[in-house]
Amino acid sequence: NEYSNSNWVDSIKDLSNEEREKIFAEDVWLNYFNRYLFENGTITEKEYKKMVEKIANRKAKLSRGGTI
Repeated sequence: NEYSNSNWVDSIKDLSNEEREKIFAEDVWLNYFNRYLFENGTITEKEYKKMVEKIANRKAKLSRGGTI
């Protein structure tokens, strides 16, 4: 599970519960919608993988204290 990474969890400890829930919900939605688009032939595998990377980079940026 992508949310079991202890570094990610440690990095968001300073956020409020509301902020953590919002980030988690956004990541779940982005990954779900990306997969949906791929599975339904709306985007190519290349586009799907590119978005997976962008979503992961967004998560990494937040874990380093960046903003969305």
